[in-house]
Amino acid sequence: MRISTERLDLAVPSIDTWRALLEGEVEDASEGYPTDGDLVMARLVVEGHLPAGEWGPWQVRERVSGMLIGGAGFKGAPDDDGIVEIGYGLAPAGRGRGLATEAVLALVAHAFARGVRAVRAEVATGHRASERVVMRAGFTAGESDADVTWWWRDPR
Repeated sequence: MRISTERLDLAVPSIDTWRALLEGEVEDASEGYPTDGDLVMARLVVEGHLPAGEWGPWQVRERVSGMLIGGAGFKGAPDDDGIVEIGYGLAPAGRGRGLATEAVLALVAHAFARGVRAVRAEVATGHRASERVVMRAGFTAGESDADVTWWWRDPR
């Protein structure tokens, strides 16, 4: 499965790709990829805690360079209320150019096209760059505590 945007290709990796990533076998990756978050997602997929498919993590590749720059995806299938959670993170080479927002918008559109009722994202309290991503992607802040704020997006 693949989604292409103006500057990105998002793809669902196979379980073998996740295993290879954990073993350090990565080609065409920008400096700083995989991030710690990419490795956590790969481990969760390989261990069976996250799905290896449409409702799991995706790899993000910059179209012009063809380089892997990070990950974005879902943290499982939509729940019984039709809500799905997303996560995202880019290596330093992919930051500061609106690419995370572009990836999030692509995932949101994908989710709503499949009947999802709402998308949420957990953002660490005070993580300004991540807050800007979800705000630019049309999310609104919801509940929060000292550690996280839950951001929400509906289909509008």
